[in-house]
Amino acid sequence: MSIVYNYNETKLVKKGKNRWELTVPWEGETKKFWVNFPFNLLKIIKQEKVGKNDDKKLTIKAASIKPLSVFLKEKKNRLSYDDAIEMLFDLGNQLQTLERFYMGIPFLDIKDIIVVDDKHYFYLNDSKLIDIKNNQLEIDEPYKKSMFFSPELENISSLPAQISYKSGIYSVASLVIFCLLNDNVTSTNKMTIMAPLNTSKLYWALLRMLEEDPEDRFYLII
Repeated sequence: MSIVYNYNETKLVKKGKNRWELTVPWEGETKKFWVNFPFNLLKIIKQEKVGKNDDKKLTIKAASIKPLSVFLKEKKNRLSYDDAIEMLFDLGNQLQTLERFYMGIPFLDIKDIIVVDDKHYFYLNDSKLIDIKNNQLEIDEPYKKSMFFSPELENISSLPAQISYKSGIYSVASLVIFCLLNDNVTSTNKMTIMAPLNTSKLYWALLRMLEEDPEDRFYLII
């Protein structure tokens, strides 16, 4: 048995050839994260309740499941254009689904993302889930600084603080750019960094997601 992901009450382990076991919490605030999780993209062959809190254990059939960090190393720290589009699509849709039910994630990080069969991307950290109230997320605890912070999250000077629920959209875009171009985007360098993508579908989608003003920021791939 090898552990792929283990944080708080969420655990993903390899159980055998093409067999993986995902255990997730199924009560309290974090249940909302998992109720809206894109399980439809996974081939689930068994479900059962475990533990005193009736956590859910799912057996998944897949050729491979690996942390994004491992996948990046295999790709020599640069995803292909097609990989980047798929990552943006999967993570953007996952975030958008949560937003429809008035929940947001302020930022994402590489260590919380897995890749299934080298083609689908999933964010697993339910601990950052925050209810959206009046289009805002209330940040009441400090986060370790990340290169994938939005400008509004970066600029917090005291807690608690209110930031736009669209903070996560910016974070997804900056993460995709890092994985594709091996560079960290900022407000002053984004046009230079993204020059190799100029006029592509991915270029315009990322620009929309990287708007400094959250009011002008949105997730759309066309």
